[in-house]
Parts: sequence; C-alpha cells; structure tokens
Amino acid sequence: MSEVSHAPKRLRVIRSQAILAVIWHNGETSSFSLPWLRANCPCATCRTLREERKETSDLLELSSKPPPSAEVIAVEPVGGYAFRFTWQDGHNTGIYSFSWLYTQRERGAQDCR
Repeated sequence: MSEVSHAPKRLRVIRSQAILAVIWHNGETSSFSLPWLRANCPCATCRTLREERKETSDLLELSSKPPPSAEVIAVEPVGGYAFRFTWQDGHNTGIYSFSWLYTQRERGAQDCR
C-alpha cells in the first residue's frame, strides 16, 4: 500500500492526556501515547540506542539522566508522507511516516489504556 492510502485526515496532540489522536482517511481512529511515540522515535540515533540496549538487556543499567521528554512543542508535515515532532528537549530528527504509524496503531494504543 502506498503512503498516501494511510494519510491521516486529522492529527491532534492532546497534551492534557499525553496522546496523539488520529483520524485516518478510512474513518478509523487511533490514539498513540506520546511517551510511546518518543520511545519509538524512528531517527537513526534513537534506533541505534534501542539496538544497543537490546544487546545488553541482561545488564542492570542505572542512569542519573532524566528520560527523554515526551512533551510536544510542535508537529509539522514532512512532504505528503509523514510528520515530525519537536519535543520539549529540542529533539526533532524523527520522521514518523503515515504508513509506519498506521501499522503501529495497536502497539501505540496499548500505552494509552
């Protein structure tokens, strides 16, 4: 399926609930937890960090750094196929394609319950 077939009709960040609400062109609705979206950022840096954590998942790792911010400052379209968040801490390199988001709608919604 093409990216356009998964283009949302409407995206709305509901900050008070920390979710991204999506109405798809086919009328289906989805809600994504903002912390889940941030934890699954598709940028190269975040993907590499997730892979490194998988390789050392048997180790207990303590961090004194706060977790990455899941507060959204802005959302902007990228071409006609994706959007990009700017998070409160300035991170904005993840491009979330409509087709990826559509395929992840069940996983992202689990964190909203």
